[in-house]
Amino acid sequence: MTNDIRIGINQALDSNFPGINIYGEEIKQGFNEPCFFVKVLSDSLSREFNRRYRKTVFFDIHYFSDKELKVNEDCCAVAERLYSVLDYIHVGSNCLRSNNKRYEIVDGVLHFFLELETHMLKNQGQIPYMETLEKEAKLKNG
Repeated sequence: MTNDIRIGINQALDSNFPGINIYGEEIKQGFNEPCFFVKVLSDSLSREFNRRYRKTVFFDIHYFSDKELKVNEDCCAVAERLYSVLDYIHVGSNCLRSNNKRYEIVDGVLHFFLELETHMLKNQGQIPYMETLEKEAKLKNG
């Protein structure tokens, strides 16, 4: 499920920022800027009721600007676009709404943080059938 959400984020970035590379694994030296790096920060699963679970995934989307003189200006402009671009993420036939979006710029790199939450049902597995039960009953006359 986490990888499906990451793919949904990649698709949203790809359709709204054409021509900008998107990395999901380790970035090697010599990458071409501008580019995005989508990183899963953490993932949690909490039980709600019976087979229902809530999955929360936190992401840090890095943006590396190609502007040498106006890096902060470029990062702020991209961050403002990301607020709307990443508001809803399509995952298969579902649409997830992102929460707690915020950004910061550290050493000329934009870090855009967001959280996505989904509900899921876990398979219960095979439930054993009850064995046979024999009961004797006597009728009372009268």
